[in-house]
Amino acid sequence: MFGSDAIQAADAPKLTFHVQLIRGSDSDTPDNPAWRPVGARLDKNLHGVFRWKNYWEVKREAVTLSKDKVARLHLARERDVELKLLDPPNTRIRLYRNGELIRCSHQPIGEHMSILGGESKTGECWFVVVRRDKPREAE
Repeated sequence: MFGSDAIQAADAPKLTFHVQLIRGSDSDTPDNPAWRPVGARLDKNLHGVFRWKNYWEVKREAVTLSKDKVARLHLARERDVELKLLDPPNTRIRLYRNGELIRCSHQPIGEHMSILGGESKTGECWFVVVRRDKPREAE
């Protein structure tokens, strides 16, 4: 039995997720020159729902998970995200701000992307985007 358990663990499907930390703002320039405009697909999704004029990618990470494994990513000074792959493609996403859990979502991520976030104290917004497709650079 031990040998078959090891083979099953090795055969467990692994999925790669792309995680983006996004800042929404009405400013025409980013607060940090390293920030880049989001790609066209994400820009369209965000503009279809939210009111900000521009969306800037602050950070991008990729993580590969197998079922029931957890990854915690430090995205910014006060922002972390935790991903757990449940029954693929179902995931659990937890957002943390200053170490405190602020949002939790359970949903499948296949062709779609998951967008979670909130307002900042400055009246701008931030989002964490989790998706399977690799984000494209702004065109």
